[in-house]
Amino acid sequence: MKFKVLRHVWYPPVPRPRTVFQSNLRPPGWEPDKYEYMDYELRRNRLLRLSHVRVVAAQGGIIWRLCKQELTSDIPSGPSRDVQFFADTSQHASQQYLFDTLTQDEIETLCGLYYVGTGTGDQTTTLSWWPTPTLWSTSGLDVGYWTHSAEKMFQSRLTAIREGRAKLLTTRKWKGELSFYKNQTRKFIAAVEKQCVKLL
Repeated sequence: MKFKVLRHVWYPPVPRPRTVFQSNLRPPGWEPDKYEYMDYELRRNRLLRLSHVRVVAAQGGIIWRLCKQELTSDIPSGPSRDVQFFADTSQHASQQYLFDTLTQDEIETLCGLYYVGTGTGDQTTTLSWWPTPTLWSTSGLDVGYWTHSAEKMFQSRLTAIREGRAKLLTTRKWKGELSFYKNQTRKFIAAVEKQCVKLL
């Protein structure tokens, strides 16, 4: 279940430091070799050493599952001590109640996403080992908690990657892969929300 852990402060957030230094842009015709997934795991786990990333990753969804093994020994119980550096600094965000956030670069690193050139100007194709949180949240597998169906999909995909049978997927292909029970899931969530409103 997704949630945000807030910290009350009396000073505005400060400029966010850079945390991702390795480019995920690849040349036309690039294909991952047998070591690429291991390289991805190393980059992902290095990022998880940062406390603000661990806080956000512990909030659930596909990011949580990807990082679960690394998080088991250190589940955050509140905002990171550096939350002022990694808080939402958008125009409408609170400057008194801060919560840790991830940048797009951090999310792409955690999901193993690459931009592969098409050979036509600056155009690229987006490929990834795992779906982004945005794709996951619109799928039929996202019901607010990690289900048996979600775990079955995850383990099946991970096994295929380990055995060299899985390929990087485009955004369109991920949408197809994650379309399981989409209509039923929406009806289920709507029914739960309706009952919650009655209780309130």
